Amino acid sequence: YEDVVKYEYDAYAEENCLYTPSPYVNWIFANKSHGIPKGSSLLLFSEQKAGKSLMMQGIIGEMHRRDPEGLAIVFNTEMRGRFQSGMFNTIDKDRMVVYDSNRPEDVFDRFEKDIIPMVQDGMPLRIVVIDSLSAIGGTKSLSGDRSVNDHLVGDHALTINKGLDKIVPYCKRYNILLMASSQMRANVDASNPHAPKEKMAESWKVKHTFEYFVSIRRANAADDKVDIEGNKFESDSVKDARGNKDQTGHKIYFKMEASSLGTAGRAGITTLDYKKGFINQHEELFELGKNSGIIKNLGVGSYELYGEKIRGKAEVAKKIKDSPEVAAKILEDLKKMDA
Repeated sequence: YEDVVKYEYDAYAEENCLYTPSPYVNWIFANKSHGIPKGSSLLLFSEQKAGKSLMMQGIIGEMHRRDPEGLAIVFNTEMRGRFQSGMFNTIDKDRMVVYDSNRPEDVFDRFEKDIIPMVQDGMPLRIVVIDSLSAIGGTKSLSGDRSVNDHLVGDHALTINKGLDKIVPYCKRYNILLMASSQMRANVDASNPHAPKEKMAESWKVKHTFEYFVSIRRANAADDKVDIEGNKFESDSVKDARGNKDQTGHKIYFKMEASSLGTAGRAGITTLDYKKGFINQHEELFELGKNSGIIKNLGVGSYELYGEKIRGKAEVAKKIKDSPEVAAKILEDLKKMDA
C-alpha cells in the first residue's frame, strides 16, 4: 500500500526540511536540523500588523534561495496580494502564484481539483499558504440569497473544517508545507478570571490539524528598538511634520506555543526590515550561543568565543558576522544539542 510508513525516510534530515531566514526562528522547531519538516503544517497567529504575512513571505524566500525549482502558492484571503508588490528580494516572483479571494471554493476546491493534478504530473510545489484562515467566508454566508442580517452560527468553522479535510491529506502525501495565519479575537469566556484577554480565532479542528503553533508579537522593550550596536530602526532622510523619522523595521518576539513534533515553549527575537526582510542574523547567533553556553559569559562585559576572549557583546556579534566559519560552527553546535 502507498500509505505504509517507510522507516528509512528521515523527516528531520536537512534535505527534507524547509527553513526561515532566521536562525532563532529555526531553533524553536527543536529538531536535529532546526527545520520545518516537509509535509507538516505551521500556524502563525498574532495581533494585527505584527508580521505574520512577512514571516511566511520570508520562509518562501528562503525556500527559493535554497531550492532552484521549488514553487509556492499563496491564497491571500484578505485580498491584499495586489498591494504587496514590495516583496523580499529573496522571492522569485516567477515561482510564487498569489490568488486574491476569500471564497472557500477558490481555495479548497481549486487546490484539490486544479493544483493537485499538476503536482501529480511533477509540478515542484513546496509550500502552500492560506493568509488568513480567519478571512475565509462561510459557505452559507456567501451564498447569493443570504442577507448580511443572517447570522449563521458555526458556518465559518464548518467551512474551514471541511476545507482542511480536503487539502491536508494531499499536503501530507506530496510533502508540501502548509502554512496559515490566524487573527486574534477577544476572549469572551468570563468563567475564568485568569484567562487571556485574546485568543486565536479558530476552531478545535484547526488546533488539531496543525503540528506547529507559533505566536508572534512586536517586541516593544527599550532594547528591542535598536540593534546590538544601538542603531534605531529609522530612516536617515525621511521625517514627518513633527520631525519623527520613518520606521524601517521592528523586532518580532515569537514563541512555539504548541508542537506535536517537538519541544513547546521555545521563544526568541528576530529583526524584520520592511524592504530587506529578516536581518541581523549575527545578533541572533550571539544570543543563541550565549544562552546555550557555546559563548561563555566571563562577566563584566567579556565573553569567550571558541577560546578567544572578546569584550562587548557588539564585538562578539561582529566577529560572528565577519566570519562565516564561526557562524556555521555555532549553528552546527546548536543543532547537535537537539540531535
